[in-house]
Amino acid sequence: METFYYDHQQLQKLVLFNAIMLCLVIWAGNCCPEYLGWISVAAVLCLISFSASLYVVIFPQRLALINEEGIKIDHNALLKWEDIDSAEQRRVSGCLKRDIIFITPKEGVIYRPSLMQRISRRSPYGAFSIPLYAMTADDREAITKALETYIKIKKQA
Repeated sequence: METFYYDHQQLQKLVLFNAIMLCLVIWAGNCCPEYLGWISVAAVLCLISFSASLYVVIFPQRLALINEEGIKIDHNALLKWEDIDSAEQRRVSGCLKRDIIFITPKEGVIYRPSLMQRISRRSPYGAFSIPLYAMTADDREAITKALETYIKIKKQA
């Protein structure tokens, strides 16, 4: 059984960014007290974002769990190896080009999707995908090798 986690350095950068944004909003509230209502809303949103990013740094979040039975991505249901039709390494773009491993389950296989899977199933990322961009280089190689022991991964040209 192999467990992979999100890149800790990227998460620490996110905490730093959120801390800076929170400080800027508080500073803006001191400079412009006439906009205190709007600044209060922005401060609460920045505080929530800062708290959430601090939580994932303190309590590392599992990206994938691979065992003989199947793969479990994030906190989703276990996807069994015999239920996987194909896997492909793709480069998708939102704002940036990012590498993912896109897993396609066989037709007729039904899993209870999480909220995030419902949201992302029609996006380029799909319901079952592993974000390689959110891992360290060593973990990218290790998860690719671990997956290739069970399924064939097609590389996008």
